[in-house]
Amino acid sequence: MAEGFRITLKIAGREYPLTIDPKDEWKYRRAAKEINDLVNLYSKRYSADMENYLAMAALQTALMGIRDQVNQDLEPVLDELKKT
Repeated sequence: MAEGFRITLKIAGREYPLTIDPKDEWKYRRAAKEINDLVNLYSKRYSADMENYLAMAALQTALMGIRDQVNQDLEPVLDELKKT
């Protein structure tokens, strides 16, 4: 990791300073954008507080990660099935 490469991400109205590897900056910025998009979506649909919006965004993000992992795990099996 490059020393001292700092960014500040704004998530749900709060700023979070981070020290990261410069090559991963796009990942952090994309993740923050996706979280903010989900928080905004939930805030428009439901009457709750920011903590609940963040919890639901975290849950949805985790579920997407699990789905992606399952798809990656199944890919070799599906490729083999296509060969038969």
